[in-house]
Amino acid sequence: MDTAPSDPTSARQLSLLVLAALAGVALGWAGARPLAGLAVGNVLIWAVATVALGMIDGSASAKVVRLGTYGFSLGFAFMCFGYTGEAALATRLVPFVLIGLFCAVCAIGLGALVHVFRSWAHARS
Repeated sequence: MDTAPSDPTSARQLSLLVLAALAGVALGWAGARPLAGLAVGNVLIWAVATVALGMIDGSASAKVVRLGTYGFSLGFAFMCFGYTGEAALATRLVPFVLIGLFCAVCAIGLGALVHVFRSWAHARS
């Protein structure tokens, strides 16, 4: 039996991962329902949330996982909550997963840009 104390950084990263997933689902729902008329405004809200999640301390790999989780849950939730077609939602899951993966890549890419910009700004100061 392992009696070593749990690593507080991994517990923190796990809680941040859960936060990222919940934020993605909440913003996906909001973008598909109450804020559906905002169009580009939704993208700006999502980008601000992505930058905020990317600014939280952590290793590069933890940030990639966090932002990927956020992006996937955002895109997948947005598509599911916004779906109004006549076919069963289950028949649309594969395209929605692909859209979620695309959103994950976009969130990771924006997070990488934020990292590069922060590194550049820090080096100049």
